[in-house]
Amino acid sequence: MAALPQPCGICVIPSQLPDFSGVFKGRELTRKERRLSSNLEPLNHILDGGIPRGRISEITGRLSSGKTSLAASFIAAATQRGETTAVVDLEGAFDPPAMAAAGVDLDRVLWARASQAAKSRAAALTHPLGAAWKAAELILEAGGFGLLVVDFGLCVRSIPQSAALRVARLAERSGTSVMILAPYRMCGTFAALSLALSRASTLFERTAAAPALFDGFAIEAVVTRNKLGGSGARIHWRTVVDLSIGDPQVATHRQSARG
Repeated sequence: MAALPQPCGICVIPSQLPDFSGVFKGRELTRKERRLSSNLEPLNHILDGGIPRGRISEITGRLSSGKTSLAASFIAAATQRGETTAVVDLEGAFDPPAMAAAGVDLDRVLWARASQAAKSRAAALTHPLGAAWKAAELILEAGGFGLLVVDFGLCVRSIPQSAALRVARLAERSGTSVMILAPYRMCGTFAALSLALSRASTLFERTAAAPALFDGFAIEAVVTRNKLGGSGARIHWRTVVDLSIGDPQVATHRQSARG
């Protein structure tokens, strides 16, 4: 009787997919307890300690809604802890005397600002938004920064999703907190946190024998998006103008807060 044929062997080819460990893939890679806090304790409370490290956080709002003063609070807290920070300033809103008055250690701040002349030369090749985003990528690639603030001012152009993905990956690798200041959300799904600011009221100092003097703004902040949990929370705080420092239009960094 002839022997039955043996089954053919199956050759298993091992997967040759590249290893993307440590790269942002759309799921939680940054530990939730890794936070960068501000000098506003009520805000830290609703954010479970602060903005997440290694992620993008968006601070949105119209002109004079408190974005710059809020960024100053985070920069001051980081530099007071001895961390190095960076600011990419698209429209010249960063005012060193006002930041110093807010408690920022300017020796620990890298300030990258595009001059009007530089914008004009680059206009034929790229929009200033693209140049600012490229500067952010270079800073994250260099590493060593606890916080990177990218202030787009009143720019209304959108960020390509491919560019937002690159910054999200670089932030994850470096562990840097990236804070975007803009009129509206620009990074889509690649932002872990979105905080919407609005001016609740205008404050005046009134005395019986003198006319009312402008004193600052009452600001409302609402957590509109939080991948790590806690959307919908809100707080109010007062942003006080000190006309003795810097540019009065941006000298709004001496703050008091309430929940």
